[in-house]
Amino acid sequence: MLNQLLSIGWSGLNAANAWINVTGNNLANAETEGYSRQYVDQRDATALTAKPGALGMGVTVQQVLRFFDAFLESSYVDQHTTSSRWNEHDKIMMSLENLFNEANREGVSSAMDNFFKGWQALALRPDDTATRVSLLSSADNLSDMVRATMDGIKRIQREMDVSIRDSVKRVNNIAREIADLNQQITVNTIKGVNNPNNLLDRRDLLVRELASLVDVEVHDSEAGEWKVQLTTGQPLVQGINTWELRVMGPQTEYRPRLPPSSGAAYTGGIESVGSDDFEYTVEIVTGGNVGDTPPPQFRVSLDGGRTWLRDDKGEEIHYSITADNTGKVDQVLVKDLKISFSSGQNFNVGDKFDIMPKDGLYWIEPTRGPENITPQIYFDGTDNNDRVTGGKLAACYNIRDDNCGRYIDELDATMSSLIWEVNRIHSQGTGISLLDGLVQGRQRVDAVNRPLGSWQALLPFSNRLQEGNVTFHIFNSADGSHIAAGMPDFDPSSGVQNFDPARHTLDDVAQAINNGLVDENGTLLPVQPLTARILDNKLVIEVDPAYSLGMGTDTSGLLAALGLNSFLTGDSAATLAVNSGLHTNTNLIASHQVNGQQQSNVGDPVTATNIGKLQDKDVTIHTFWKTTTDQTLGEYYANRVAAVGADRRLSKTNAEYNTALADNLLERVAGVTGVNMDEEMANLIKFQHAYTAAAKLITTADQMLQTLLGLKQ
Repeated sequence: MLNQLLSIGWSGLNAANAWINVTGNNLANAETEGYSRQYVDQRDATALTAKPGALGMGVTVQQVLRFFDAFLESSYVDQHTTSSRWNEHDKIMMSLENLFNEANREGVSSAMDNFFKGWQALALRPDDTATRVSLLSSADNLSDMVRATMDGIKRIQREMDVSIRDSVKRVNNIAREIADLNQQITVNTIKGVNNPNNLLDRRDLLVRELASLVDVEVHDSEAGEWKVQLTTGQPLVQGINTWELRVMGPQTEYRPRLPPSSGAAYTGGIESVGSDDFEYTVEIVTGGNVGDTPPPQFRVSLDGGRTWLRDDKGEEIHYSITADNTGKVDQVLVKDLKISFSSGQNFNVGDKFDIMPKDGLYWIEPTRGPENITPQIYFDGTDNNDRVTGGKLAACYNIRDDNCGRYIDELDATMSSLIWEVNRIHSQGTGISLLDGLVQGRQRVDAVNRPLGSWQALLPFSNRLQEGNVTFHIFNSADGSHIAAGMPDFDPSSGVQNFDPARHTLDDVAQAINNGLVDENGTLLPVQPLTARILDNKLVIEVDPAYSLGMGTDTSGLLAALGLNSFLTGDSAATLAVNSGLHTNTNLIASHQVNGQQQSNVGDPVTATNIGKLQDKDVTIHTFWKTTTDQTLGEYYANRVAAVGADRRLSKTNAEYNTALADNLLERVAGVTGVNMDEEMANLIKFQHAYTAAAKLITTADQMLQTLLGLKQ
């Protein structure tokens, strides 16, 4: 009986000592990140069966456990990845918003206003050299402002690329650390005896960090195999095995229709030149072989097949697949890419090709190859849930591709329309000086033997061309008298044949000019001072020194599309510039035009007036992924600036909302796992008294033993 009492006292001492040690450890780690409060798992010792009944044998200390709620932790990790995404997104959007903020400084809007005011001033003083110089200055300032905005967006995209690579590297390192911890936890875990709490805390802390970078979920199987995987299902860690994420350059993939619609599968691949911020999905809509009538055709989507590219009339674009004389499939200009195929045979309706024309995020599986998990936002604003959707990686990719991609496209659309509208008017006008010597086209046509109105011509303004013709006015360079007006005839055998963008190539345009200009009846002009040739894929017209050239009415758009007698060069925000020849000779700035009396009268500044009126004129502004908008250029750009502000407000609202949810969950997690100093101090006193009580029990047993031994005396 006394031995039993001593044993009970000894077990109580051990239990109280264990509690005091654990409590002290809790106090010491109260400020340690990721530390979970621990407690002693103690149980009744096995009772001794004897008279007068089962007698307790004290307490047994089983193991030290931690306070942990798997459900709360999982909920917090899930919310943490969302809040991390939006916090990072909002931080970057602040920089993007600042690029478009014109509240306290001049920007693109004011530069565009000054540009049109320059033309309005020229209309009032068309023969004033200072006014012409001022116009060029305002035009240069506009191109500088646009380029600075574009450079700012590109800079943010480059910063995102750096951040993405650093984050991917950290994700892979964390995965390896977790796998190492899994191995250590397995070795140090003895069920019911030893629980490696510090290793478990470290692993949970790493999962939280991982969730801040990419959306993940944790699975702990009954067999004890602990697994971390992306929310899309791809594992990153399973036991001691790891998989990695990798940033890879442009990729293409063929997804054949099975079974093939024609019975024979396509055996080639898709090729692309160029880069873009969006992924391209190419789908065959008309099957067959190159050379068939009708030819094979495809359509393109920039959001995974949800919507398809449309022209400025809102009609879905179907691109024909053609080949040159050697059988090589022609390149087709689709938005910012030149797309072609390695084989022209056996295209099947429903065949799909994916083009990733940028650096993307891939999950690497050695046996199956890379799997594309690059975050993607559809044009309706929703996430592609088959890809990464959370954490810093999602924010960086969404900013780089969706936000910056849209802003670039819309800025390009604004400047492309500006270039076209200004050049459309300017190209049909004349300046104080007429054109002589070499009249250089500024727009390159990559495929000079393909119809200029086709996508195969690789001409940026091909969709703007119309059936029509160009009038050239010939003047005597000595006295400035008008000699004749004529147009190129694209088929001398059947009257005057106008330019047809669906048929005529750049070669045809040069040949028609060289065949001789004709009057409206098809009669050759008495003088033919123009010689056309193609230099560096651009049309160049040489004017005989005895004559001068004045551009007249152009119903086809050829002059503006080819950059002849243009005020602006380029076709996008990044390439916008002033025709360098105008800086050399400001008298070539077209302020007027050849009138009905065949006179080039500088006192009738109709060209300058019409360009100045563009400030208030509704024009067609088109992006392939968005409905064409008829607004003034200023209104359209102002709406784009407002859209950037709306995007910032959205990111700020989401960041605040999701951060509040994450903080609330973290408080609830801390309520379970966190160390409360007051509680632990109270426990320390309690277990100190428990230790004293257990010691008193041993002292009592000792006294009883001494009394018993004293009976012999």
